[in-house]
Amino acid sequence: MSNSDPRRVKQSAQSPVKADIPSSATPRKRSRRDQRELTPRKIIQAFEGNIEPVTPTLMYRLCALLVSFVMVLLPLFYIAMIGGVIWGVYFHAVHSLSLFEAGSSSTTTRNRGKGMILLLLVYLAPIIVGVILIIFMLKPLFSRPSHSSAFRALKREKEPLLFMFVDQVCDAVGAPRPVQINLDIQVNASAGFRRGWLSMLGNDLVLTIGMPLVAGLSLRQFSGVLAHEFGHFSQSAGMRLSFIIRSINIWFMRVVYERDAWDERLEYLSQSLDLRISWVLYLARLFVWVTRKILWLLMMVGHLVSGFLMRQMEFDADRYEARLSGSRCFAATSKRLAFLGVANQGALSDLGQFYAEGRLVDNFPALININLSKMPDEVKSAVELHIKAEQTGWFDTHPATLERIANIQDEDPEGIFRLKSPATVLFSDFSREAKFVTRDFYYGVFGKKIPREDLHSVDELLIRQEAENEAHKAVQRFYQGAIYPNRPLLFSESAVQVPEDTKQCAQELKSSREKLLKYREKYKSFIDAYREFESKSMSVTMAEVAVRARLKLDVDDPFFKSLTNYDKVINARHGIERKKAETRGELEKYESLIVKRLERALQLFYVPKVQAQIADAALWE
Repeated sequence: MSNSDPRRVKQSAQSPVKADIPSSATPRKRSRRDQRELTPRKIIQAFEGNIEPVTPTLMYRLCALLVSFVMVLLPLFYIAMIGGVIWGVYFHAVHSLSLFEAGSSSTTTRNRGKGMILLLLVYLAPIIVGVILIIFMLKPLFSRPSHSSAFRALKREKEPLLFMFVDQVCDAVGAPRPVQINLDIQVNASAGFRRGWLSMLGNDLVLTIGMPLVAGLSLRQFSGVLAHEFGHFSQSAGMRLSFIIRSINIWFMRVVYERDAWDERLEYLSQSLDLRISWVLYLARLFVWVTRKILWLLMMVGHLVSGFLMRQMEFDADRYEARLSGSRCFAATSKRLAFLGVANQGALSDLGQFYAEGRLVDNFPALININLSKMPDEVKSAVELHIKAEQTGWFDTHPATLERIANIQDEDPEGIFRLKSPATVLFSDFSREAKFVTRDFYYGVFGKKIPREDLHSVDELLIRQEAENEAHKAVQRFYQGAIYPNRPLLFSESAVQVPEDTKQCAQELKSSREKLLKYREKYKSFIDAYREFESKSMSVTMAEVAVRARLKLDVDDPFFKSLTNYDKVINARHGIERKKAETRGELEKYESLIVKRLERALQLFYVPKVQAQIADAALWE
């Protein structure tokens, strides 16, 4: 029912946060001990009664009536626009026939043929444009939204503990129980009508749980998230009103932004046909564009009008969460969800790197949780600063996190449910289900099943990634940050030979390292200068092309803008090449020391006594 709820919280001095964080960073299969400890009986006993329902205020009810009225008017206005276009096309088709009568009587015999052709174009063009516009306006009323997200439906007999837990949360909140539970790969949980509009008359609900959410939260935190989602459904009228508002907003977004094969075909025909014919299609595209801009305005009105009500609904749902898991836990959960969102982005970045190598992780939720456990302190601080600066906008459907924290400060800090086990213990085999939804996710992205041999364990890929990171760190340590990969290093054949004098070789290795450290900062300055000259060389080349072709390029570069004629381009090129040559000479002095150090190190490697002290020396050789 609710959209993604990226709550973020800053820990305040007035309300200290004690996060119930799962004990294991990596999602795991539930152990036998967990199965013995977390029985259905213990789950039921952990809920200390039911929470007090949140009572809507009079202002809330009046706002709901007003928003409902406006939201229903918006699509009716759209339908009225379609009717207006249809009437306009009909009126023109019927009443503009008189053009031909006037044209035939007012032109001479010589010009009558050309005049009739012109009149025919004047008569047919509005009809063609109008019909195309009507088709494009009717299309969103009948087209179905694309369902790109993949999910996996669970059976009660397969996961009885999870269903028991969800049922207990629903009973505590006073919401109807879902008839179906789905799993997906999102860092989110949502509840909604299972069959959309067809389920509006009953309580046919579906709960969708993001597996990364389960992997990263404790039972207490997870129960609060579920209470928030089902809090929207605790009031029959409210949940249906919320569904209608969200559906209309989503529909308007589809009408405004969604493009399909029809749009591509119209654009292709207008660009490929002769202009004497395609001008009508260009005119149709113009009217389609204008219509969508009008609809964009209606969409923004809908967002503005419904935004306030949706934020109030979120405040009420937050109270349900706080009353179930406690206000302290609510704050900790909000902060945890913010970190999970950042960890998800990091995992997606890792996934892109793995995919480029021809490998894919077999358990994406586990990868997210590992990113969470390894998140640097500076990243966490940046997230907290973002939370502190967050402000609620006019069009936001969710309030700022600090406002949400303030909204539940008067609630019970402890709540009625306080089990702190990892939420993964609700599953008979969490790792198996996480791998299933990962494969479903890949299928939704790539449109095909991924062979098992292309899927690798998280540990395997992370070990490989860690090795690459360590190799990168080793390079940085060796070069002390003074490295320019664009400059090749040339070695002599003696680099892979045993040195004639081992002691002298070791002494030269030591002295070259000392010289490198001494001149490191100077070398860095020459690297910066050389990079600047290379950048200017590219600007000169681009300016030369522009001058020769007599093009005016809008480039935000003062140096490029100064190259206004061919003489200035040539003079700039000569000056830059001279400076590059001078700087290159300074770079080569330092790079010769790098080569010498590497050559002496390689030579020492071939000394038998040295190899005896190196593990896997034969493999390295």
